[in-house]
Amino acid sequence: MTSLRAIRPFLAPGLLALASLFMTSIATAGAPADDSRSGSWALTVAQATPTPEVPLESAPPLPTPIAHPGDASSTGCVDCHSKVDNRQAAIADEWRASVHAKEGVGCADCHGGDPTSDEITVGMAEAGGFQGVPGRDETVALCGSCHANADRMRPYQVATDQYSKYYSSVHGQRLLIARDERVAICSDCHGAHGVKPASDPTADVYPLNVPALCASCHADAAKMQPYGIPTDQYDVYKLSIHGTQLLEEQDLRAPTCASCHGSHAAKPPRSDEVVAVCGQCHTATQALYEESAHARLEGVGPKCWTCHGTHDVSEPDERLFLHEGGVPDYLCATCHSATDQSLRLEMDRFEQESDRRCDTCHHERSLIYSQVEAIAGAIGGARDAYDTALHRIDDAAALGMIVTDADVAAQEARTELIKARAAVHTTKLTTISALTDAALAKSAAAQDLANAKLAESDFRREAMVIVIALISLNVLVLVWLRRRLHATS
Repeated sequence: MTSLRAIRPFLAPGLLALASLFMTSIATAGAPADDSRSGSWALTVAQATPTPEVPLESAPPLPTPIAHPGDASSTGCVDCHSKVDNRQAAIADEWRASVHAKEGVGCADCHGGDPTSDEITVGMAEAGGFQGVPGRDETVALCGSCHANADRMRPYQVATDQYSKYYSSVHGQRLLIARDERVAICSDCHGAHGVKPASDPTADVYPLNVPALCASCHADAAKMQPYGIPTDQYDVYKLSIHGTQLLEEQDLRAPTCASCHGSHAAKPPRSDEVVAVCGQCHTATQALYEESAHARLEGVGPKCWTCHGTHDVSEPDERLFLHEGGVPDYLCATCHSATDQSLRLEMDRFEQESDRRCDTCHHERSLIYSQVEAIAGAIGGARDAYDTALHRIDDAAALGMIVTDADVAAQEARTELIKARAAVHTTKLTTISALTDAALAKSAAAQDLANAKLAESDFRREAMVIVIALISLNVLVLVWLRRRLHATS
């Protein structure tokens, strides 16, 4: 009864809203975006209430750096541990090669104790401040005691917000709230004794190595089982356009896991953050998307992942417009909430690449479907014209003709085609058509130039045949005259 009283004030407005949605959907179902009034496009859509976020727990207070006698030049710890066994000797070697050793950070800065003494009872005495191996939650605070200190980091131009960012991450919040020591901490990614700068190609945190680093946990079924997290992201990413560019082409501009999820502040981007996250690289495309009818469906409209996916992003082409061979039987729940019929595009509805098509949402009897067909036809026509121009240019080049002017025109056509494909994000047919028309004109110009070169080649060959025939005739005449002269003499 208490819960009923609590929701009673919302029942009447809710029923009224549903009735309004029903009447509006009858009147406007399938209505296309109006290009002529970019600011006044209207389609009444009930929007689901976003799920409230759980407030973040604040990061714990930073401890002060560990005080100890001596400095990094005091090698008592290293001298002794190098002689204990092979494992301890390897740790000492890792530290010697680390960025910490180079910058004067010694054993006692993390473990405490007295590095000036070669006596174990002195160097590792608790009374002298020896702390031993820090726990996992203590490790984060220990790293933060230096790395969150602006004065200490200033000479190295290192950001000092990693500590607070870490505790805003999924990893940090689980460590802080659930005391879950299975989550990643600083040393899992950066190492403990052998810390290397992120610019070092052999460092685990170097961009080319980041996907494998994240996969060391996130592709481990046993580690992810308690959280119910899929473990195929790395395998999927490797096959994506992003993964191939980074891992095969060694292109450091390509995004890693950290580019989208963050590094110290790692967490999956929310649906309303995705456009901004992708826009960090795809700036021009983001601006075009924000002009679209999709963007005006605030909070519930299609986002980048709806059409392009997440870890499995492939190079886009015209297949993303419509299903080949007919549209599968999609349910209303593909795009709408089963409870209140509001528009709600859930990521798992578009998990399969084959579901990421315009006609997944816009059925073939709607006016928007016709608009999609027109956009697909315009892009496809411009692409075909460009391909034809390239073939004609190749034919002319194969015959030894100079085709520089045709190449220039073809490049201009390609630029217009790229702009037209990008403009698809605006969902505006008139904008896209203007660009495809320009691409068609440039392709036609390139094809005309190539055809002129081919005609010129034909003319040259025909002229060559005539010249050769005349030369041959002259030779025959000369031979005949020579014989006549010999016969007369």
